[in-house]
Amino acid sequence: MITVLRLTRRYILEYVRRPVNIVLLIFVPLIFVILSAGAIIDFAKAVGFVGAAGKLSAPTAGWAASFLAGIAGFYQILNSRDADKRLALSGMGVHRIVISRIFSGLLLSLLAALASISALAIKSEIVDPLRIITGTLLSVIIYLGIGVAVGSVAKREINGSLIVIFIWMFDVFLGPAMAGGKIWITRLFPSHFVTLLMLNRGSGHKDFIGNFGWSMVWAVGALLLAVVIFSANNASKKNQNLVKREWAVWHRLCSGFKYGLRDYRRNVILWVLLLLLPIAFITLSFYVTPAKPVPVELLENGITKMKIITLDKIHGAIMVPITLAFLAGLSGLFIVQGSMEADARLVLAGFRPFEILFSRIGTIVMAALLTTVVSIGITAINFTPENWGWFIGGNLLVAFTYGMIGVLIGVIFGRIGGLYMMFLLPFIDVGIAQNIMFSISPPKWGSVLPSRGGVRILVDAAFTKEFDYPGSLILALVWLVCLIVVTSIIFRQIAKPKNA
Repeated sequence: MITVLRLTRRYILEYVRRPVNIVLLIFVPLIFVILSAGAIIDFAKAVGFVGAAGKLSAPTAGWAASFLAGIAGFYQILNSRDADKRLALSGMGVHRIVISRIFSGLLLSLLAALASISALAIKSEIVDPLRIITGTLLSVIIYLGIGVAVGSVAKREINGSLIVIFIWMFDVFLGPAMAGGKIWITRLFPSHFVTLLMLNRGSGHKDFIGNFGWSMVWAVGALLLAVVIFSANNASKKNQNLVKREWAVWHRLCSGFKYGLRDYRRNVILWVLLLLLPIAFITLSFYVTPAKPVPVELLENGITKMKIITLDKIHGAIMVPITLAFLAGLSGLFIVQGSMEADARLVLAGFRPFEILFSRIGTIVMAALLTTVVSIGITAINFTPENWGWFIGGNLLVAFTYGMIGVLIGVIFGRIGGLYMMFLLPFIDVGIAQNIMFSISPPKWGSVLPSRGGVRILVDAAFTKEFDYPGSLILALVWLVCLIVVTSIIFRQIAKPKNA
């Protein structure tokens, strides 16, 4: 037991070496819950849920804490697999390492859970404290197990991160509190029954186990799965050699872009995720959302009008920029984070910083284009915008903008902190502040956020024939240009060779 406690202490200290991680572990759930709770209450009332505000917003605490628990569990395992193997071989024993990792992950997750519940108490009255605390803790345990399991088998951090994030996105955006539907497939999502427990709603099953029982099954099952996979994992890492060669300016640009794409092309799982996740996510959003008519405020020929649109069409259309913001942001984050040391060596080999910058930006643009094409293609099967040109253009603006944001966030906050921020920003910006599902018109506090212009353009194009938002186009372009300029300045510092 003493050995386990010592290992746990070392694992916690390892995590807090970068203090920003702990700050974000508290700050992210506070912002997330406070901003999203109000939107969830409005949406719940729009689709016919009845209840106190505190009960309707209760799941937001579990959502914020569960995401952070999943990422904390994932990175604890991924970043230390080789060290843990050596500890096991030295006689420490796999069981001690497994217990210590799970225990340290739980301690970090409890901190996020405490911050989430505190934020919920600030935002709205907590109607049933025991139910909310129980649901939040169960959500944390489930996602900690998922994070540890994914971290045990993932070969690359971007692949594992995408898996954890999209499990969470499916769970939240298509679950009973957000989508409002009662489709059977949502019962397969990890926190489906936890959400129903926190909302104090029936499970819809004719069984004796109930929401709490099924939530416990998920929590125990997720932890057992994590323990089994982590214990049995024997993954090895392969070293790759970097071949350096001097080229002329144009050839260096093409070479950097070519090999950046080649590195991503070799990552088959990444491309599968970039292709399949948007297909499944957007398709299910149409499938699980009820076709309930709701009023939406639109600008048509310069005149503001109220238009009745079914909720499934609104959800399907808005899922495209939400998907693109997450994927493009993560691409920007990991492309630059994964190549910092290599870029400094490329400068020594004769590459100029701007050549490396444009090569990396080119790779981000290609990833954004791919996910945009796939997302819009799958949307076209279920929904036809009134104006295809501006609908595509608005989505591309969102994708490119968040690709640049991902680069900056990665430089400022690092990998783990960057992931926390890339969870918070797209969700709050695109998922809440610009989401016409939650209110007749988006809130004013979101008017200057990065995706405001692009989302306004695509929503206008989705439901009206004429283009009515030249100001939004200017806002979107200003954001994109400013981000490119700032990214270029920072990237010059990244690409400088480090002194020995």
